[in-house]
Amino acid sequence: MISIAMTVYNGEKYISEQLESIAGQTLLPDELVICNDSSTDRSLSVLDELKKRAPFKVNIINHETNKGYAIAFNTALCKTSGDFVFLCDQDDCWFPNKIESVITAFKENPQFLFVSHNAMCTDSNLKSLDKTLFDYDVIRNLEYGSAIHGCVTCIRRELLDYALPIPQSYTFDRWFALLAQSLNLKFRIDSPLQYYRRHEKAISFETIGKNQTFLDKITGKIKKNYKSIYKARTIENFDFQRNKITSLVNFIGKIRSSETLPSWCNEELLAKMTEETNHKNNAFIARADALKNKGFMRLTAVLKNYKKGYYKPFKGIQTALDDLFRSTK
Repeated sequence: MISIAMTVYNGEKYISEQLESIAGQTLLPDELVICNDSSTDRSLSVLDELKKRAPFKVNIINHETNKGYAIAFNTALCKTSGDFVFLCDQDDCWFPNKIESVITAFKENPQFLFVSHNAMCTDSNLKSLDKTLFDYDVIRNLEYGSAIHGCVTCIRRELLDYALPIPQSYTFDRWFALLAQSLNLKFRIDSPLQYYRRHEKAISFETIGKNQTFLDKITGKIKKNYKSIYKARTIENFDFQRNKITSLVNFIGKIRSSETLPSWCNEELLAKMTEETNHKNNAFIARADALKNKGFMRLTAVLKNYKKGYYKPFKGIQTALDDLFRSTK
């Protein structure tokens, strides 16, 4: 069974084209689960019309208040029932062979639970930007192609059963990509299988699709670095990062609590993931204790943690300085 999880928020302008591309697939899905995140335009009317004429089951879930795309995707994913679940944005456009190509890749590579593919980047009118999503990933020095772009991924149910619900400290795509990367469950298709539409309302428009002058880029980096340092030194950010590790501890715990290790899980890779996660978790415990101090006492505690290697899993001296000046009010 094939499912598609989709979120919609004020997507009236582009959503019809996306929905038509799904209905035109050479291999149709069995269900489309859509979370309407309290849209204020005609998105819901468009979805209702689709439901009446779609050649597959359509389940529309409405959020009474806007909760953001991450929570909306969690809502949609938790309602899917397929063996293969595609993640879908509201403003892209799929090539007719996308679903068939991805399912074929899964069948030919049964050891993988996570498949991602390339996409052709376009402007708001689907005019090519002469670069693919993977091209932009290389420019941005991302290690694993499309791993953090949810709209070009499909996930097997076996992984979803352990990975859902998505922790609040992660975006849905980064969470799945991290698990797939850590346990070597990923497979990559280099061929573009959809258009990746870039427009001003797209979440990643600032990094993909926006024309910037040299001065814009320099100014943007200065602003980004200032905001990054300020944010990094808040206690809220410390708690947020610590929750990420807690989420991984819980995920590993789910696997370890099974009567038998899942057939897709490599014991050696899981052991390595467990060791790294536990080291980071112990580091956070020690760092949290250090933050209870002030002044010279905190300096002493931070230096002690540094000597023990508790900052190596993070950004080394930079993170140590962040802890030294971190506000705990």
